[in-house]
Amino acid sequence: MGPEEAGARAEALLEVWLRAFSGPPYFVEPAELRRVRRLFSRHLTTPGFRLIAALKGGEIVGFAYGFPRTPGEAWTEEVAASLSPRLRERWLRGAFGFVEFAVDPRYQGLGVGSTLHDRLLATAQEPRAVLTVHAHAPAALFYARRGWRRLGWLKGAPYWILGKELKKEEGAGEPAPIPEGFA
Repeated sequence: MGPEEAGARAEALLEVWLRAFSGPPYFVEPAELRRVRRLFSRHLTTPGFRLIAALKGGEIVGFAYGFPRTPGEAWTEEVAASLSPRLRERWLRGAFGFVEFAVDPRYQGLGVGSTLHDRLLATAQEPRAVLTVHAHAPAALFYARRGWRRLGWLKGAPYWILGKELKKEEGAGEPAPIPEGFA
């Protein structure tokens, strides 16, 4: 789904987002939608934006979106400040940002999230992807099972910075295993 269609279906997408994030550890309130709506509108105009949605009877039940990350973006700079120079160079330069991922709780555990995850990453032209995830969210374990590795801790927030190799680069070798205690 491109930016135009995603924009036209923004309210349905954001309702799924609200249902997915209203429980622990997020406890998002409906009032938060105003901020998220503004952020989503900005993301729609980001070069390389792409969104994959899951539909059931025409209703959106889940989605994942992302775009290439670039220096100077607030998120990229916040993550960069939390990583060592070596990790910053390796993981943020030319990375695909796995930006948002939400599945209606009624459809969680049915493979919807796995399909959205895999299909979105299959669209990436970049050799690696990055994201942040709340350390206590069930999604943290989901990402670990999908091959993401922990790169560090986001300074000042209970979020892991995760990375995933998408395409082999010459001489890249195997990615390191996920560290013990990943939660």
